[in-house]
Amino acid sequence: MKKIFATLLMLAVMLTSTVTFAAFKDEISEGVNLSDIKRVAIILPMHFKIEDEEPSLTEFTRSIFDMSKKSSREIIPYNHIADNIIMDTGIDILSLPDEDARRVFKQHVAKYADSYLLVTTANNIKKTQFFFDLFDSKTGNLLYTFTLQGGGLKKNAKDYGRACELFYEQFDLITEQQIKDNMKAEKAAAKEARKQAKKKNKD
Repeated sequence: MKKIFATLLMLAVMLTSTVTFAAFKDEISEGVNLSDIKRVAIILPMHFKIEDEEPSLTEFTRSIFDMSKKSSREIIPYNHIADNIIMDTGIDILSLPDEDARRVFKQHVAKYADSYLLVTTANNIKKTQFFFDLFDSKTGNLLYTFTLQGGGLKKNAKDYGRACELFYEQFDLITEQQIKDNMKAEKAAAKEARKQAKKKNKD
């Protein structure tokens, strides 16, 4: 899928009293207007605990939601979607193997949210990499992706939560920038249309 926007920046991350840096890259899929995304459901992340201080899958799933409190979007926790699915279909995804749970989630999530967020951790390397992928609930198309290089983030529950917080901060920031860019483009197009109309009238 083509991408029309990409950034690669160094982001200052405040951790306790120390300033560290984490490199990140984010991309908006072609034709996607992020301001149209209102409700984001959290799907079970792709995460396997390796080290003792890392959060478990359940803890990390909860943390992805807990770190969303400042986001301008409505973020729906995984358990809420699970509750809705069992009420509507009788299927308890919390009792299913992880891959089966994700499959059923994807089949039904469009009833409850317009998008869903899949977080993947690559923690089998020295510095964990975080991949935040936002998908359209109806089509399954990728809408937005945010990749965070671990940098000074440690392999513990607190810093994994901080990585999630950074995603939401950038998601809102890039949405605001896209809105400004779209408004600017619309004004330029309207100005050009008026210019062409005046030229046509003179002719």
